[in-house]
Amino acid sequence: METKEKDLLDLLDIIILMMMLIEKLEDFQIENHYHKQHIKSQVKILLKTITPLAERDYALVFKAGEEDTLQVIREYESLVALIRDFNIPQKCMLTQMIEAFNFDKDTMEATTHRILKK
Repeated sequence: METKEKDLLDLLDIIILMMMLIEKLEDFQIENHYHKQHIKSQVKILLKTITPLAERDYALVFKAGEEDTLQVIREYESLVALIRDFNIPQKCMLTQMIEAFNFDKDTMEATTHRILKK
């Protein structure tokens, strides 16, 4: 993988995580169970800071590779939806699967492709 391509993927990863954070912070600001004005004001400041950065950087990455960017976003959305709906034992198994992937990427990838028949 070229350095430029890796840099774009790293930036896209950061952007998607920032966008997810923005969404969660907005929800938190609305449904803040702490009912503390200080927390709400800090969240508002943080949102004002990171939202323009995420939008700017997203535009840069999107311009560099529109279809690739959309595909990565779809994969993230799918991953988040799957994890969100897992129960605790499934989440623990997912953690173990990630550890196995980090230990032996090639075997885990081959096993995944075999199971999914890709």
